[in-house]
Amino acid sequence: MKRIKPLLTAVGAIIIVFVAVSLFDILIAVLYARFYSPAAFVVTFGVGGIFAAVLSYQYGIDSAAEKDENSRWSLIILLIVIGLLFFFFLAKVEGGEYEAAFKAYGATLALGSLLFAKGKVE
Repeated sequence: MKRIKPLLTAVGAIIIVFVAVSLFDILIAVLYARFYSPAAFVVTFGVGGIFAAVLSYQYGIDSAAEKDENSRWSLIILLIVIGLLFFFFLAKVEGGEYEAAFKAYGATLALGSLLFAKGKVE
């Protein structure tokens, strides 16, 4: 259980950030409808993907019993896999209406995890 706890924490953080970005996007669309565009929709989810990568990695490492290279690389691989799931599979949900946003979230989540590939666990 101690090996899976950081991974579950990271998945929880990814889901929480995704829901928060979705609500923030709805809020922007309602309050600033005049200035809202499809580009803003994609950029919002892209920035959210970066936040999801950073926060889920940080929370995952903090909850790990042993902060070693194995924990670090398992989190990085998990982030890449979830990013690819968003990019390839979840983008097709709802007839592709949210395809660009899900692809932006998945791409930045997967690529944002590579920020942690170099270095050591502190």
